[in-house]
Amino acid sequence: MLCLKQLAHAIFLVFLCLMPALVMAQEDVARLIDVPNVEKDRSNHSMTKAIRKAISDKGHIVFSQEEMINAAAQAQLGDGYWRNSSDIAKVNRYARHDAVVRVVNQQKSVVINVYNAYTGEQIAELERRLKKKNVVSTADAKAIANAVSQVCADIVPIEYNQEITISVFSTPSGASVMRDGVAIGTTPFEYTTTEVPGASEQWVITYPEHEPATQLISLEKTFRYDVNLHAKVYEPDYIGKLGGGTGRPIFLVGFNVAPTIRKLSSTAKKGTPISYTAETFALYSFDVEFYPFPIGLDVDYLQGLGIIFNAGFGFLDSKFEIVNASSDVECSQVGKASSDGRAAFVCETSFVRIRAGIIYKLLFQKKTNRLDPDGMALDIILGYQYANFDIQKNSLYNGHRYSGIDFGLRFSAPLGLKNLRAAAHFDVYGNFGQGDAQKTTKWGNSIDSSWGISAGINFIYDIWRGIYARVGYDFTLMKTNFAGNGTIGAEKAEPVGAESKDMYHEILIGLGYMLY
Repeated sequence: MLCLKQLAHAIFLVFLCLMPALVMAQEDVARLIDVPNVEKDRSNHSMTKAIRKAISDKGHIVFSQEEMINAAAQAQLGDGYWRNSSDIAKVNRYARHDAVVRVVNQQKSVVINVYNAYTGEQIAELERRLKKKNVVSTADAKAIANAVSQVCADIVPIEYNQEITISVFSTPSGASVMRDGVAIGTTPFEYTTTEVPGASEQWVITYPEHEPATQLISLEKTFRYDVNLHAKVYEPDYIGKLGGGTGRPIFLVGFNVAPTIRKLSSTAKKGTPISYTAETFALYSFDVEFYPFPIGLDVDYLQGLGIIFNAGFGFLDSKFEIVNASSDVECSQVGKASSDGRAAFVCETSFVRIRAGIIYKLLFQKKTNRLDPDGMALDIILGYQYANFDIQKNSLYNGHRYSGIDFGLRFSAPLGLKNLRAAAHFDVYGNFGQGDAQKTTKWGNSIDSSWGISAGINFIYDIWRGIYARVGYDFTLMKTNFAGNGTIGAEKAEPVGAESKDMYHEILIGLGYMLY
């Protein structure tokens, strides 16, 4: 072993003596060189620094340790990549360097191992004795740099496979990758090429409802690009102006079914009031919201203004007692009549409800100094509501209709989970004045007045590109005052001064579509 070391030392000395002639024989070519830190040499050791500086002075580019560690991380390797020839070649795909110069301090000498970075193959092992233990002199560093330069001169990059891989990842994933205006894939995306090293291009990454991102792609080496795409945000000038985003569609249509219970109770100044609970029935409805001004006009104060419409219908059974029912009653009697002539009847009933009005949306939260359409919002609604109960012909109560002004507030806010919002509403109804009873009532001959309130909460989840699901609960209370006297049979008039109270409990389930 000692003889081998002496022989290597002798060869190295001869090589150093011949160096000036060899340098003159060919033109120096700058190389990309990695000088890693090894086990016996720390990052701040003067020996490594001196040799790195000497190689740089020769005109070569020496990568920093940070650059090489980053390249190794891209190859999913640690900072000990230089221990394995295959790992050196893997890191080369990301750094595209020519040589790895490994400096090992032996206290009384320094050993230089030179590797071809493209293949990982060791192409030289040189040793130089030191005059002073653990110290490399300026002359030693220059001699080592000359030797390394000559060894690296035999590495010709164009002789090696230049295939590189460009990886593009994005947040959110699934973005389109555009090159020269042509879509070449979606993220996560890999592109392999053998194009000339050093070339670079501008690629554009796009995703619906997000700002496009331009990424400078270097075709010099294998690299991974991580691109964050930012959602488009419309910048309103003041609160209330509509912006873009999932919190603010310009058109919404929904179809709903609501298991509903109606309860009716009454009082009367004279006579016997009625009270009943209808069976649970299905109330079918559809909703429409439309904001036309953002489409055709650029007028700020109209941006939050739209129209709202809702219509619903259902069929149910109403059950109550009728005294001395006439033969023309169309309802079905349940059981036998009592001795005083009272009998229970089940009457088929239809229900229709229509609501229409205008809506104005206010936005309350900001994001990056802009009003956030996905944040909290308040809707102000002014409109008209009409409802009609039509009960099968009987001698007590044939139903009634009520209509009036509708004033409502609806507050909505995100719930933290993406695409999920909650909306709570409160509405007040009041009629225009005296109205007609439905058909001929035997409970009063007209409606004197009616009013009502409604409140509820809904949860809306945007399933996919505007298709949403909705669940919620609504409670409605309507109070109606009847004018005139009702009659039950021909013998006496009752009731007098009747007042009814209707309560509805609705469990809302719906699907719909929002156009942003």
